[in-house]
Amino acid sequence: MLGQTLISIGGIALVVLLARWLGAQRLAAGLDAKAAADLAEFTLAGFVAEDVAVGADGGALVSGQGGRFALIKPHGSHWAVRGLAAPVQVTVESADLIVESGDPMFGAVRLRIGAEAAETLAARLRAQAG
Repeated sequence: MLGQTLISIGGIALVVLLARWLGAQRLAAGLDAKAAADLAEFTLAGFVAEDVAVGADGGALVSGQGGRFALIKPHGSHWAVRGLAAPVQVTVESADLIVESGDPMFGAVRLRIGAEAAETLAARLRAQAG
């Protein structure tokens, strides 16, 4: 019984070490405004970026031509991008803008961009909804 327990613990430890060695814990590289705009344009067909708000703690909101918006958040060692459809649900909490993606698998993104910028972007997103 003790032997089986030790073998199981050893197997789990080996899997954890292998995952770390392969880079499973690696986080997405830093995202700046240019990288966010390029990522949105590359990922979303016909998207032309105009303005970018990059959160201090990761993620970005990219506004594009024609009133389109792209939401970007870290997903492991990569970035995930979703286009936003009106109406967009936004909340401002202190210096954070919280944007609901409308996609249950993607979830909401919290962008630490400062109180004034958060209020301005929230008003712009609400105005897009009509």
